[in-house]
Amino acid sequence: MGRMVAVSYKPYRTHHLEMRDGGGTDCAVIIHPPHGRGEPQPVQRSPGQPVTLGALIAQAKAMIDVVMGPRPAPPPHRAYGGRRG
Repeated sequence: MGRMVAVSYKPYRTHHLEMRDGGGTDCAVIIHPPHGRGEPQPVQRSPGQPVTLGALIAQAKAMIDVVMGPRPAPPPHRAYGGRRG
């Protein structure tokens, strides 16, 4: 009997992460850059690091952050009038 593999996509910054989970240690994450900026790239498993989907997602996000540079600072929060009472 064949095994079921769950595939889902999640946007992160301008990239998309393709996450494949077949159960246990059978998982993979593929980074899809924006159109015209390269080919999809699978995340390589680090030796000595536990092979979990969460660890691969964190590694993929770190790889994207290196390419994209630091995130811009969020705009300051403006308070529009308070309660009057």
